[in-house]
Amino acid sequence: MKIFITGATGFIGAKLTQRLLRDGHQVHALVRTPAKAASLEDPGLMLFQGDLSDEQVIGAAMEGCEAVFHLAAYAKVWARNPATYFDLNVLGTEAVMQAAVSSNVRKIIITSTAGVWGPSLRGAVTEDRARDIDFLNEYESSKALADSRAKDYIISHKLDTVFVCPTRVYGPYLIGPTASVTSLVERYLFSGWKIIPGRGHQVGNYIHVDDVVEGHVKALEKGRSGRTYILGGVNASYNEFFKVLASVSGIHRRMVHLPLWIQHGFTWTQLLGARCFGIEPALTPSWMGKSIYHWEVSPDRMITELGIQPVSLEEGLKSTVEGLRTRTAAEK
Repeated sequence: MKIFITGATGFIGAKLTQRLLRDGHQVHALVRTPAKAASLEDPGLMLFQGDLSDEQVIGAAMEGCEAVFHLAAYAKVWARNPATYFDLNVLGTEAVMQAAVSSNVRKIIITSTAGVWGPSLRGAVTEDRARDIDFLNEYESSKALADSRAKDYIISHKLDTVFVCPTRVYGPYLIGPTASVTSLVERYLFSGWKIIPGRGHQVGNYIHVDDVVEGHVKALEKGRSGRTYILGGVNASYNEFFKVLASVSGIHRRMVHLPLWIQHGFTWTQLLGARCFGIEPALTPSWMGKSIYHWEVSPDRMITELGIQPVSLEEGLKSTVEGLRTRTAAEK
């Protein structure tokens, strides 16, 4: 099958592209910087230079394709112009959907985020749960709006479209920058990281990148049009996460529980630096606000309808640690 993909040089996208090529598909990839895709080089891969604002390039790249994976998004914690989230995430999704109409694409898989449902204030979040609070940052709200615009195309153009929504993704990576959880593991292994947010009781959901890739593939094969699938793994607190990480890595540290108010203060200094000097912040107050909530989800629909059983946190973190150590040794 000939497949068009956006976000092929991202953390998930690179792994998915590699998987599609390995499965024998021809892949047309939209990339802003072709050099970043060098590690994906394959006879079945064709690169098209452009971004989500290049409608002509998107149309040309999608020509003759039967399926589309739309993963590209602006997911950074800060943008000098907040409209960037809308322009790339919402209008970019519309550009992909419109090109799919013109190209008579058979099926579209859109990668959203489990964050569109918000925190788990009433038990584990499911796909049928309504959001309980307002959006916490521009990324969440823009992705929710992008999903809504895509659903308009399902109605108006009968496009066979499936939505997949990963939680906190981690695992070995092919192309940087790393996902935030993998970056945290990397710091723990090589930079002496010792901090746990707050009391460490807040629960999040962690899914290995290989399970996320499998979720995309199965969504193409058997996902129902208009259906949304949370790609979730294991629900664990920060304390549990670092306990498992210490066990699988063999590195045991006396961790420090840093009060959230101190971390909030740090994010405000980061935001001030961004506004005054254009220095990209590591975290902003609106993203830090997520840390006071639990983010527990149920992966039941993924398990029962897509047939994916997520790996345990132990197995997933062991794979991540081994992958990072191998990569670091190779770079020396």
